Amino acid sequence: MSTEISKSKQKRLDQEQNRKYQKAKKAMVTFWSITIPLMLILAIVAGIVVYQRSKLNYSKYLTNDGKIRDVNAADFVSLDYESISFKKADLLPSDETIDNDIAYAISSHATVSEDAALESKSGDRVQISFTATVDGERVAGITEEEGGRTFTIGNEEFTEAYDTALTGRHPGEDFTTEVLFAEDYHDESMAGKNVKIETHVIGIYVDPEFNDEFVTTYYSDKAATAAGYRQSLIDNYYKQNLEQAISDAIEEKVVVNSYPTNYMENMKKVIMAQDKAQMESYNNMYMQYTGSAVYNNVYEMYNYTSEDEYQAHVAEEAQSRTKDALTLQYIYEKAGLSNPESDVRSYFSDLGYDDASFAELQEQYGFGYLAQSVLSIKVLDYLKETINVTE
Repeated sequence: MSTEISKSKQKRLDQEQNRKYQKAKKAMVTFWSITIPLMLILAIVAGIVVYQRSKLNYSKYLTNDGKIRDVNAADFVSLDYESISFKKADLLPSDETIDNDIAYAISSHATVSEDAALESKSGDRVQISFTATVDGERVAGITEEEGGRTFTIGNEEFTEAYDTALTGRHPGEDFTTEVLFAEDYHDESMAGKNVKIETHVIGIYVDPEFNDEFVTTYYSDKAATAAGYRQSLIDNYYKQNLEQAISDAIEEKVVVNSYPTNYMENMKKVIMAQDKAQMESYNNMYMQYTGSAVYNNVYEMYNYTSEDEYQAHVAEEAQSRTKDALTLQYIYEKAGLSNPESDVRSYFSDLGYDDASFAELQEQYGFGYLAQSVLSIKVLDYLKETINVTE
């Protein structure tokens, strides 16, 4: 049976995914992480977005330390960030969150045991091989030589009845059961049908013990003991929560009185170049699989009905990114921070860029655009160090 979906259906799925992405980005991405600089870093590291440097100067209105040229941010922005304060307890993760993360880490390193004394129960992951037939005709299956398949009992990956049949089994055991699949089961050859399933239990996954040895074996880059690993998780959540809290507080307090027109207009060009690159990436993928492009223009990709709607979106996004850049620059200037060329080069060197690859980035984006990303990180680090957090 073919598992391909129609071009029109895939297009709708992509549009829905894109809408969700835009909604999530607006709701979740913080003021420093939606700035063009950090978006650039993500694009560079992931190697996803292909820019058109011949058509756009990304650093046109930026200085070499990453500020908007000829702009004193205090003339555009009002912000009392020094009065921001948080309670540490509000920034710490719950015990349940940490316990769940540790449980996930343990399960990620579980191994398959063929000990016949083990007995499967609800929640266990069980590795099996099986053959499924309908009226004697094979419709699905996998052999042990092919690697088998892992089932989590209780997840109803086939049916609830099959999970029940898989419960109380031992490694090495064979059994046969017949179950009725749901009408909407994704495999049409089994949907709504009575399926006979011959199963061989290869083994049951067994979790390792969470102790110092486990941590040094799998997470030595984070800690040397189980207690240390737990604390590293707490510290990481605290850092993330602090960053988010700072972002939310500044977003609430900042007031932008006006916008530098030239910078914002160039930002529109940046956004449209990024969107065009994304559309071309989608189209190239579809050309490989269907022989034709899925989008005729960028606004289609966003599920807008006209170019005017798309341009309104671009204007709103450009204003938002300009606001972020001004906010960062305001704090940078008021705090008296510096961002020399050596720091910018050092930052990208830490990301893995040697002199040659950094020169390529600089040629493509300009130094100011790269420096702005480092400026934003310096501002965030400064805020984390100076904003008041009480016990």
